[in-house]
Amino acid sequence: MSIRTSLSIAVASAFVGASLLSGTLTTPIANADDPLGPIIAAITTYRAKTQCPRLTYNPVLEDAAQRYARSENPQDGQPRNYDGGWAAYLGTGDPQDSALLSAYGGGARDAIINCGYREFGVGFIRHDDRSVDVVTIVFGTPTSPVVTPKIPDPAPAPQPVPPTQCPVGSPTPTVPAGQTCAPEPPPKDKVTVSFDKGFQWTVNVTSTADIAGKCTYAATNPVLPGSNKNFNIAPRGSASFTVLAPPPFSTYHVVVSCSGTFNGENVEFGHVEQDVSA
Repeated sequence: MSIRTSLSIAVASAFVGASLLSGTLTTPIANADDPLGPIIAAITTYRAKTQCPRLTYNPVLEDAAQRYARSENPQDGQPRNYDGGWAAYLGTGDPQDSALLSAYGGGARDAIINCGYREFGVGFIRHDDRSVDVVTIVFGTPTSPVVTPKIPDPAPAPQPVPPTQCPVGSPTPTVPAGQTCAPEPPPKDKVTVSFDKGFQWTVNVTSTADIAGKCTYAATNPVLPGSNKNFNIAPRGSASFTVLAPPPFSTYHVVVSCSGTFNGENVEFGHVEQDVSA
């Protein structure tokens, strides 16, 4: 047994003694140094999901559970001087959660949802030599009526806050409440270029960007004269213009670039490069 487990059992035993002297049956308040706290909280939460009345924590049942945990002998799970029916369950595992689930699988789950049980106590011990935890739960049904102290209803759970709707164009349609929507990214690759070929060629430039822009057209050949043109294009607009056709069997390298203002900054929203042959 570890020093921490011994200390926790001593604290739990002191609580039992104080409760017996005061004659009250209350649910202990869990703290970080109390290994019983998580077990009690789990059972209380599970019971709250049923239609049964709240379980009352009983120090006499805890004493039996602690003895049962230490010995793992079912006879030690029998409460002493308890006026009523009882049932004891034991589970082992590592860590404590696994031991609690083991006790659930051994019958404790059915006991929790059995409205006939009105009281319970728990036990716990850590065997460091075996690297295993032992969890025990003893349920009781007192013969004489027990006056259950009135426990205030828990505060209502806070209502979930709906996510924030992001503006059109944001990378995500929503973000969790309190977070900031990502800004809309600048337009990119929004321009296409096509040619109507003949004695003269017609250049057709189409934009799907939501902003207006200024564009340049440049056609170059290493040995032949080139062609350059500046033109404007409207938001989601198009522009067409004629250029001299390349000489037969020649190829021009054509570059079309369009830029415009997006959120106060100048961005290139279209850049097309292609080789065009006569």
